[in-house]
Amino acid sequence: MSEEYMRRAIELAKEAAAAGEVPVGAVVVRKKDGLIVGEGRNRREERRCPTAHAELEAIEQASRFLGGWRLCGCELYVTLEPCPMCAGGIINSRIDKVIFGAYDNKAGSCGSLTNLFELSYNHRPQVCGGSMEEECAGILKEFFKNRRRSKMDIKLVEAKTDDQLERVAAIADHIWHEYFPCILTEGQIDYMVDKFCSFKAMKENIAGEGYIYYIIKRGADDIGYTAIKPDGDRLFLSKLYICKEERGKKYARAAMDCHKQFARDHGMRAIWLTVNKYNANTIAAYKKMGFETIGDGVTDIGNGYVMDDYFMECSV
Repeated sequence: MSEEYMRRAIELAKEAAAAGEVPVGAVVVRKKDGLIVGEGRNRREERRCPTAHAELEAIEQASRFLGGWRLCGCELYVTLEPCPMCAGGIINSRIDKVIFGAYDNKAGSCGSLTNLFELSYNHRPQVCGGSMEEECAGILKEFFKNRRRSKMDIKLVEAKTDDQLERVAAIADHIWHEYFPCILTEGQIDYMVDKFCSFKAMKENIAGEGYIYYIIKRGADDIGYTAIKPDGDRLFLSKLYICKEERGKKYARAAMDCHKQFARDHGMRAIWLTVNKYNANTIAAYKKMGFETIGDGVTDIGNGYVMDDYFMECSV
């Protein structure tokens, strides 16, 4: 009978995965008649809420169904070992026993990292781990494998038409005014966007200096832009920017890998770039990609403004 309940929790976990949530499902069962009185799945992304875990949703639903917060005489089945928050909710709800599937070595609080149920609280639920562990763990592994793959599933679309260049210019204007106020004055940002990133500037750079501009796309979405220029036996990386909401997902590294392949395909030995000396986050990101500082310089860009940059290079 217990397998039936865990199978229902697994179904809920799969529903979570299909919705883009970490696949965890849970059910609360009333022991006296075997009735499922509460169900839940992860909904953190949907609700933009850190507490929207499967266990807490199942507990809340069970409490409403039974008409009270004390869930004595109930058991909770969940596909992943509860975290500290959910273990606390289980203790406070007076659930008799927890049966979980996969162990969680990063946040598990029912035996892996700690066992909150062994502490001297006024209620100590029983716990049984490893129920249908292989299947529960497999769902999680497949989800994260697919998510890692999807994160890298970007493409660089060369901006050749006026419409495409207008889109690049719009992306650039948005990112520069969002990212650079902590480094540059508003006046310098406006000046540099117009001088280097406007539609007119890009058209001139393509026609006169051989620049190549790309829209960075994930599926149908534009998530950033980048620009390169062949420079002898090196490739000059002029621009590489990712929209704020997509940062931290390794898209910049994936775009850099495309540029490295371009350089290798064209017989180049390295990629080089310039980066503002005060742009610490970007400098750190480039270092993680294999870039080293090879020099520095101050460039007068007109209108009383300068670029105070490091020069960085990475072999390909």
